[in-house]
Amino acid sequence: MELNKKFVDNPLIWPETVETRLYQQTIAEKACQKNTMVILPTALGKTVISALAATHFLINNWNMKILIMAPTRPLVFQHKNTFSKFLRIKAEDIIVLTGKVPPDYRSHLWEGDAKVFFATPQVVRNDLESGRLSLKNFSFIVFDECHRARKNYAYTLVAKKYVEQARWPIIMATTASPGSNQEKIHQTCRDLFIEQIEFRTEDDPDVTPYIHRVDVEWKQVDLPEEYKEIGEILRNILWERLRRLQSLGAIKKSLRYITRRDLLEAGEDLRKRLAEASGRWKGHLYGAIMLQAASLTIFHALELLETQGTYSLNRFLKKVEKNRNLKKSYRNIVIDPRYLLLRNHLDKTCDLNHPKVLALKEEVMRHLRSNPSTRILIFAQYRDTATHLVNELKTITNVCVKRFVGQASKDNDPGLSQDEQAQILDDFRAGRLNVLVATCIAEEGLDIPVVNLVIFYEPVPSEIRYIQRKGRTGRKSVGKTVILATKETHDIAYLYASKRRVKKMRGIIANLGKQLESITRRKTKPKIELIPESKIAKEKSFIPTQKTAEKTEVEVEKAKEFAGEVNRAAKSLWMRVMKAGAKGLLIEDLLEESALDGCSPSIVRAAINHLTKADQVYKPSWDRIASVTSISPKTEKRDKDVYTVEIEKVLPRKAVCIIDNKWRARLVPEEYEGPPNLIKKNMKFKARGTLHHEGKTLCIQVLKVTEILSA
Repeated sequence: MELNKKFVDNPLIWPETVETRLYQQTIAEKACQKNTMVILPTALGKTVISALAATHFLINNWNMKILIMAPTRPLVFQHKNTFSKFLRIKAEDIIVLTGKVPPDYRSHLWEGDAKVFFATPQVVRNDLESGRLSLKNFSFIVFDECHRARKNYAYTLVAKKYVEQARWPIIMATTASPGSNQEKIHQTCRDLFIEQIEFRTEDDPDVTPYIHRVDVEWKQVDLPEEYKEIGEILRNILWERLRRLQSLGAIKKSLRYITRRDLLEAGEDLRKRLAEASGRWKGHLYGAIMLQAASLTIFHALELLETQGTYSLNRFLKKVEKNRNLKKSYRNIVIDPRYLLLRNHLDKTCDLNHPKVLALKEEVMRHLRSNPSTRILIFAQYRDTATHLVNELKTITNVCVKRFVGQASKDNDPGLSQDEQAQILDDFRAGRLNVLVATCIAEEGLDIPVVNLVIFYEPVPSEIRYIQRKGRTGRKSVGKTVILATKETHDIAYLYASKRRVKKMRGIIANLGKQLESITRRKTKPKIELIPESKIAKEKSFIPTQKTAEKTEVEVEKAKEFAGEVNRAAKSLWMRVMKAGAKGLLIEDLLEESALDGCSPSIVRAAINHLTKADQVYKPSWDRIASVTSISPKTEKRDKDVYTVEIEKVLPRKAVCIIDNKWRARLVPEEYEGPPNLIKKNMKFKARGTLHHEGKTLCIQVLKVTEILSA
């Protein structure tokens, strides 16, 4: 089998590193032509496809740049490592940017000669909004885990700016599942300007040769009688509040069929009614909202009992008791006469594990007996449950187990730093650990080592999470997934919901491609500029590492060195501006003179920003800086970057403006953020923005209209 393996033949791919897979090459070729959403099950190589597509732009448009974004810093570094392992480009042409990199240094790196950038979307959005970054010269952008592109998530603004600024934007959006809600999938496609969808499942003929079977087994357990008694008390407490909500008209369904969603929708409706109400009605509505919040809390407690066990329920109720003086809804529960009865029953059953714990331990022991070198990944919804399961699994001989959670610390429950997460994965990969109990942090994107068995401690109703969890096994050989569920509880509803939504998602995607629209690209395709032979790496310099710390010592030193250069340039600039007096100096002249002294434009701009923030210089006009000390005491310093704009005439796709009654400038729709009705002849307004040149033409970018002067 291995002897017949073929590898991709590409001048920018290291020989014998990327296996030839027809579906990957087909998708990559199509993604180079149009904005494409790539939907592939986990482990089928979405990153490889993005790397293959990236080589097309690097080879043919070396004068331009590409950007790969991922939602988290560990994922950013994971993609960087994959690209570095496959691509024959030099280390200096690859840059990683996260929020840990100082803003001025990021600006310097964006403007530098590097060609491939890896960044979190939040960093890209912040740099776009602050003017540190323009996407005009980017030929290709990847949006990984694109199902996150919802509402105000950074991906949506970055895509909008890219399409506005770039003359020929090409977007690749990748995900294992975009969701099962038709309107949300449509909205994601609209927000990311998707023009075509490339979708594959495990059953597609061009995929099946490269995947391994994953056997899925459901294991259902019965709820103990002791748990049922506690559940009955919780239902009585819950139903009393639901009846009162029914009498107030907040909910209309039968009590037995009320879901969490019904309660959430009731809360939204009550808050809308409160906003519109007045007088005595407000008191009734406040009471109803408190009942709705209490009902949600009890609903959650009941779900914890049935799906997690008394350990997790106990931990949750202690938090309710601790905060009862802060939340009226918590106090409403704790003072209920039946709450004491609930507590007494819980104390009697504190040592009685949920039957799923026993089923889990039996499955782990059985798997270890048949395959001692196995790796087992267990998913649990809640941290408290994960902690309990780790303690239970430690009692099994030959089990080396750890908990794998996110970075945030919650209620005296410390999170894991990225270095700690990386070390745990290293230990799991090396066999020092053979069982990992993880929360949702392990579902998305992270490079989890080969796993033979995945266990869901509880079903998840989300098709995205179901696909991602299941995709953690079956990567190198036949895998197995076991889903634990408690009969006649929310577990069963969630189990069927996830399967139904996966099927629904596939149906939506199959029909969606016909409804997508092509975007209008400005001007023409960039001219081909082939990569210079000198830029193709001759020897591998990448050393694989599982550590994901954002800064190596070298990177820290580079950032310090840059900051030092900015400080030295700022001192020199300030002295020159002081000598220039009230008229100041042209920024263009400063850039040219500094270049002769070996100082890069990005350092000069960072130095100007530094002096401006320190109120040592100001801009008397868009292209000039002057010393603050040169301002006459009788003259107020002008509002920085605010211009008076008068529309002289409106032409197709542009307007001609008079700026500050001095300069004529061009304004295009892509560079205007303001009311559309102001773009009419003779309209006059003040706006915060920037002036720049395109060739010999002065242009203005309007970031915000601050005052309308006259029509």
